[in-house]
Amino acid sequence: MNFPIKHFVIVALFMFLSTIGCSGSSSESNFPEGCIAQGYEFKDNNLFLNESSSEQSLYFFHNISDKSFWLNHPVTKDPGASAGWGSELNTDNWSAIAMNSDKFEINCTILGTGEVKKLNCKEVVKVCKFEKPVFNTENSGSFWVAENKPLSNLIDAIISRGISW
Repeated sequence: MNFPIKHFVIVALFMFLSTIGCSGSSSESNFPEGCIAQGYEFKDNNLFLNESSSEQSLYFFHNISDKSFWLNHPVTKDPGASAGWGSELNTDNWSAIAMNSDKFEINCTILGTGEVKKLNCKEVVKVCKFEKPVFNTENSGSFWVAENKPLSNLIDAIISRGISW
């Protein structure tokens, strides 16, 4: 083995071994490149996607808690005509939503035995927004793009729908 290759192998092996057993804290979130913590606010235990642009947005949600919960959009106008916005998000999983709406409210809830318990969204979910996502014409509007997946699977599902950033 020549000298430069030997050094490369040693460095690569060291880097691999130094990461064994490492894991991120459940209260942290490593956002994908280009996704930044902006375009939302937490208020009264709820999350508000406060998009004021006429451009369609793409938000990612990461469950940083040790429990599964639901992301819900409370429907106040004609709830009988709505298909609903509820989406389950398991521990350490991610979901993505395309948004073409202003001041979209989301609450975080757990479904217990015969009861719905509201959580403080700020304590259980991390949010980021892509600044300039690219949607094809078939993907206009507001909808869940991909739900409740590990990050790599979520990104694959979004790309398969023709959305990029």
